[in-house]
Amino acid sequence: MNIEYTKDLSGISEDMLDGGFFVGWPNPPNKATHMKILRNAYCAVLAVDRSCGKVVGFVNAISDGVLAAYVPLLEVLPDYQGQGIGSELIKRILEELGDIYMVDICHDEELAPYYARFGAYPSPASLFRNFDAQSGRV
Repeated sequence: MNIEYTKDLSGISEDMLDGGFFVGWPNPPNKATHMKILRNAYCAVLAVDRSCGKVVGFVNAISDGVLAAYVPLLEVLPDYQGQGIGSELIKRILEELGDIYMVDICHDEELAPYYARFGAYPSPASLFRNFDAQSGRV
């Protein structure tokens, strides 16, 4: 395994995006929508396994570039989990967002200790979800 981390999407194609992301989603984004998510992000960091030429993890951020950022997605393919890839992706996206005041991420309650390792603290949140649009806006 030869993992390379990159912010440069110029060498990334839809073919490199494995269908194994978005585990448990009943209506996950397809590869074209996934690529659009990455391209439209304020910033994104990808983990690429150069030995097989595929993206094995990614994190993205949406931001106003001044005060606030939101990290909507951190995904690592199941076969690559438990190897520190997700932690490295979080470290790198936080470095990218380093001078922004508020960086928010919503997650399941059981993941709070994971994000606390990076300095996050739990906070109440209210969420709106349109599950009919889970695979992406048409």
